[in-house]
Amino acid sequence: MRARRHPWALAGLWGWQSALAVVVSWPAASFVASIYGTPPRRDGPLWDSGGHALLDFLWHGARGLAPIATTAEMALGICATVGLLPAAAAMVAIAYTKADRRPVGFVGSAGGAVRAMPSLLWLLLVVGLAQAATVVLGVLIAEGAQAWLHDGWGEQRADRVAAAIAVVFAIAASGVGVMHDLARAAVLCRRLTGWRALGLGARVFGRAPLPLWWSWAWRAVTSWIPVLAAAAVAARVGGRGGGPLILLAVLHQGVVLSRVALRTSWLAKALRSVHAVDPA
Repeated sequence: MRARRHPWALAGLWGWQSALAVVVSWPAASFVASIYGTPPRRDGPLWDSGGHALLDFLWHGARGLAPIATTAEMALGICATVGLLPAAAAMVAIAYTKADRRPVGFVGSAGGAVRAMPSLLWLLLVVGLAQAATVVLGVLIAEGAQAWLHDGWGEQRADRVAAAIAVVFAIAASGVGVMHDLARAAVLCRRLTGWRALGLGARVFGRAPLPLWWSWAWRAVTSWIPVLAAAAVAARVGGRGGGPLILLAVLHQGVVLSRVALRTSWLAKALRSVHAVDPA
């Protein structure tokens, strides 16, 4: 169960995320083009140092941007649910082979993902609520600790304690996310129902919490490196057409592909971890 042995699964996820990026960004790009679409610089002023033109655009174009932002939020919300399907299909492709050791192919992967969707949606709801509750509880405890310690310890020390509590709960929320991925792997690899898969995911995580969390964490942190690198390049060459524009497009797709590869690598690790444990 290695992600690198299934390049077509990675290509499918890359295509899905690229299409999602187009759907979310196209209305905003069209709105900018309607205002800055005339020569000589087109949207070049938005990239000028100081950001004065950008701030002016955001201030005066707030009414036009509001429905675009709402549309983007709705698209992201819908795609967060529908996006379970391509991710699940990639996991099925990684987890299974035919009798002759050949990949199960698109039909087999998609079919397995569709059959697992009810359990995956149940997990998304339950674990999503658990993660949200963990974050809210952390915020409440951190704010309470900061208010309680403010007079006796001083503002600086109280803020440090509150920050430390927030970090602990953020790590706890990420641990819940790791269990979520393990439970998804149990649904797809062991063909369990959502409740049983969640129990198996918690059991697998409980056996080796730190190694599994670190296996997820280093990939999650590493996936932001190409994002920051591409953002730095965009800040230097943005606002120009021709070669710089082609470079930005290539960098964007490289970022998407690298993040997909790291995410799929972790999902393959989750599949291997669940497959090594008896579900009984």
